[in-house]
Amino acid sequence: METRICLSCKHMFHYIAGPVVCPQCREKEEQQFKIVKEYLRQYPGATLTQVSEATGVSSKLILRFLREERLEVTSDSAISLVCERCGKKILTGTRCNECSAELMKTLNQMKGSFVGEKKEDTKSKMRFLDANQYRR
Repeated sequence: METRICLSCKHMFHYIAGPVVCPQCREKEEQQFKIVKEYLRQYPGATLTQVSEATGVSSKLILRFLREERLEVTSDSAISLVCERCGKKILTGTRCNECSAELMKTLNQMKGSFVGEKKEDTKSKMRFLDANQYRR
């Protein structure tokens, strides 16, 4: 287990996975997430500033929820995100569908080239003995 400093409260904690926030701050963020989610359900056309002011949740945290794909805005929403790669408007996450598909294709090609380059080493293979062969 790794010890880290919480990005929210600056206290040390045992980090496991996910955002670098302590369990107490994570619970607080979960409560804020529920508030924002409910507000967006009631007011889907609200701007980022309106959501932030009405819920008391920072704009930065609301954007993080969107980037983490925990929230999704409607296509006619005043809140807009753009693809990090091409700049196209997206509803959630960090990349549009086309850029995500292209990235996956590239990664699969790279994976295939690494697998193809691997030569089989017959000397280092594990061998098993047939126990029945040595019985008397």
